[in-house]
Amino acid sequence: MRLFLLTVFVACASTAVLADQTDPRLDSLFVELRSGDAFSSEETVGRIIDIWSDAQSDTVDILYARALQSADEGDLDLALALLDHVVGLAPHFAQGFATRGMMRLTNQDQSGAVADFSKALELEPRQFEVRIALAEILLSNHEKRDAYEMFQKALEWNPHDDHARSRARALRRELDGQEI
Repeated sequence: MRLFLLTVFVACASTAVLADQTDPRLDSLFVELRSGDAFSSEETVGRIIDIWSDAQSDTVDILYARALQSADEGDLDLALALLDHVVGLAPHFAQGFATRGMMRLTNQDQSGAVADFSKALELEPRQFEVRIALAEILLSNHEKRDAYEMFQKALEWNPHDDHARSRARALRRELDGQEI
């Protein structure tokens, strides 16, 4: 497997991959998500994530899919190694950073996760799932006001996320009377 990775990496090292998040379909999907009902929101979120997950490069898409498969199979080290190649080959692929951040968080690498999440948000500010993950990190570090604000920013893009909404409400009640 390592030989496969090395072969793919060498073969692609000379080709720059541009995987930005400027797909014109995203704008209309976010309008739909923000104005639609909760019933259709799950499907809309799925379509958004499908677009975000397309690196616009067959090679990067294969590596990304293999990383997800490795993570599902419990091989987090291989998943992280593959995602390192993904973001190296496609430095504008926000979902690559977002996914590697989630894997790093699972691997108890909070600072690495925060760095990846920050890069993902720099590339794609609408990454609501990244904002929720960052809010949870902030909350675990007892930064309640910042966590509340991050949940609110996630809800600006996906107002149907029950987890973010309930966490934001609970924090709002807890911080009630304090300056937010």
